[in-house]
Amino acid sequence: METSWQDVLDRLHYGVYLVSIAADGLYNGMIASWVSQCSHEPPMISLAIRKNRLSHAQIMQTGKFTLNLLPRDAPELVRQFKIPDWKHKFDGIDHSLSPLGNPVLAVSPGYLDCTVEKAIDTGDHTLFIGKIVGGAFQASDEPMTTAQYPGRYRGDT
Repeated sequence: METSWQDVLDRLHYGVYLVSIAADGLYNGMIASWVSQCSHEPPMISLAIRKNRLSHAQIMQTGKFTLNLLPRDAPELVRQFKIPDWKHKFDGIDHSLSPLGNPVLAVSPGYLDCTVEKAIDTGDHTLFIGKIVGGAFQASDEPMTTAQYPGRYRGDT
């Protein structure tokens, strides 16, 4: 996938978020950056997730997810949510549950509870359109962006 246009894509900046899901009585979380507001009325966001991810299957199954903003100075959270055993991602992480029952990080500057309105095939990812049904602003901390992200994502990792 090494082409000159990939170097341009590497320089597009996005927010870095934790997508949390409650499925089968357990909690999962994955780091995501391809997120954007896509409607004011009704309020909606778009979220792209690679089809081979467990979180993709869990969102398809449950029809809901929660988007947590990550604080700018918390790269250790990114590492925690990239561990291979999804059943232990929330071990030692202070969190509560949103009204939809998904984890919300105590250190999150804010979160959005979403129900899936539509899932659109976009190649190796699915674009989930999530209707915002709740959320809260929790702190005025600056959120993390890909400029602070500890690593690089080119689609093959």
